[in-house]
Amino acid sequence: MKKAENKAPGKLYIAGEYAVVESGYPAVIVSVDRFITVSVSPSNEHFGKVLSASLSQTPLKWRRNNDRMNLETFNEKADILLKTLEITERFLKEQKITLPYYDVHIKSDLDSADGLKYGLGSSGAVTVATILAVLHSVEFELNDDKLFKLAAVVHTSLRKKGSLGDLAAAVYTGWLAYASPDRKWISDQLNESTLSLLIEKPWPKLNIERLNPPVSMELLVGWTGQPASTESFVTSFQKDQKTISYQTFLNESKAIVLELITGLKTNDRDKIKRAVDINRGLLLTMSQTNHFVLETPQLSLLNDIAGKHGAASKTSGAGGGDCGIAFVESYSQKESIIKEWQANFIEPLPLTVYDKHN
Repeated sequence: MKKAENKAPGKLYIAGEYAVVESGYPAVIVSVDRFITVSVSPSNEHFGKVLSASLSQTPLKWRRNNDRMNLETFNEKADILLKTLEITERFLKEQKITLPYYDVHIKSDLDSADGLKYGLGSSGAVTVATILAVLHSVEFELNDDKLFKLAAVVHTSLRKKGSLGDLAAAVYTGWLAYASPDRKWISDQLNESTLSLLIEKPWPKLNIERLNPPVSMELLVGWTGQPASTESFVTSFQKDQKTISYQTFLNESKAIVLELITGLKTNDRDKIKRAVDINRGLLLTMSQTNHFVLETPQLSLLNDIAGKHGAASKTSGAGGGDCGIAFVESYSQKESIIKEWQANFIEPLPLTVYDKHN
């Protein structure tokens, strides 16, 4: 094992939120130029350490107990990292590769200066960056499809409620059309198959397609200063949904996201803007029907300001805080929106779409 370091980007949802949690329903996602960087290096001790400011102010010691990873001091926030190490080591064992103890260093620029999350998908980025770092430490390579599937096994094993879209953005990067796989099928396969075989198989309902970025349109991102939890929102939504209106929402979301994908493929700016606006309306209606707050007052203000200046805009992700996005078509339009956002305590984030192929 040698020292290795890798990074993975955060993400933003452009359209298809909530519906994408259901297998086979599409969304459009982008990865952004904020990263989590993970490095691993062999330990000189009979244990490994995790060094991460977001997990603990002091190093966390970990040891193996059979095939499980255990911290010396319990830390609930470390569950994704520990499961990532566990699944990655299990995969490497299938390749006849065993690892010594090692230290894991995690650095993140997905948070604000005072440590608040922007909502850019840190759990997905840390999973992908950690898998890559561990694999590269033993000079093992996986293509994007297999890397995504290994990362998806981690989150499925933890019974996470999200769509796994943040993993797709972290792996493939750029603009993506994405539909989530059948997670029950994955769980069933985990009991019957090796990881090596599972990541070779086609996965039901999964679809990941790279898209062209829109020409002559810029993605503007505003942050409300209020972090939100995708896990708690999706859990609450799935528990309380009204079946009839929910299926209608799914169908309408699919139709408008497919229209957005067509607009991106043909660079039809009017179609892109129309799809974004309609998706915002669908999400608002769905949230009101199911009695939860998608747009906080600050998110509504963010969208109203963008709309006043002729931009299509909406929340990005689960809502209840975090970010909103707007599509702008000129410098003057962009500057007018930013100026008014700032006057209303909405922070424009200097984000651009990150594509590892460029």
